[in-house]
Amino acid sequence: MIIEKEIISKIARDYIFLTGTVDVDIPYFKKKIEEGVITSDINYQTNVYGKHTPWEFFNKDEKFRTIILQFIDYLESAPINLDKFFLSNAWGIIEKFGEYTKKHHHNPCYLSGVLYLNSHSQKLYFPEIHQEITPKQGKFALFSSTLQHYTKRNIKQKAKYAISFNFTSAGV
Repeated sequence: MIIEKEIISKIARDYIFLTGTVDVDIPYFKKKIEEGVITSDINYQTNVYGKHTPWEFFNKDEKFRTIILQFIDYLESAPINLDKFFLSNAWGIIEKFGEYTKKHHHNPCYLSGVLYLNSHSQKLYFPEIHQEITPKQGKFALFSSTLQHYTKRNIKQKAKYAISFNFTSAGV
C-alpha cells in the first residue's frame, strides 16, 4: 500500500447552538416514553445504548407539537437566516445505569434537538464546540445536525428521560 497524501484536520463551518427551558408536562411524556419503549424494536440498536421509542413516536403528539411550535417561532424570528424546515422525527429515550449515547451526528437533517424530562448528572457533550449540557427538567438544546454529540455512561441508579428530534430542510 502506498499512501500519497493524508490530511487529518478540521474545517470551520457555520452552526447554531442554543439552550433554554420550556414548560413540560413531565408525567405525561415520561409515561408515553415508558409505553413506547415496551414495544420498540430499536432498543439498544441505535446510537442510544438504552431504551428508545420508534423514530416518529412523538411526531403527531399534540402536547409535543405545542412545544415544537415554540421552538419554530423563535427560530423563524431569530437574527439568522435559516432554510425552511419541518419536524421529521421525534423519539423518546430512557438511559438507565450503565447506558449511554455513542458519539454521532444527525446528518443529513438540518437542525436537531433534545428536551430533558428530568434533572440528571449524565451530561451531553459537543466536543467540536466545547459545549456540554447538564439535563434539567424542561431544559432543551437546539443545534445544527452536523454537530457531533455523545454522553458518557450513566453511573447513577436514576434513569434519564429525554425526547430527541430532528428538523429537515424543506429543500432536502
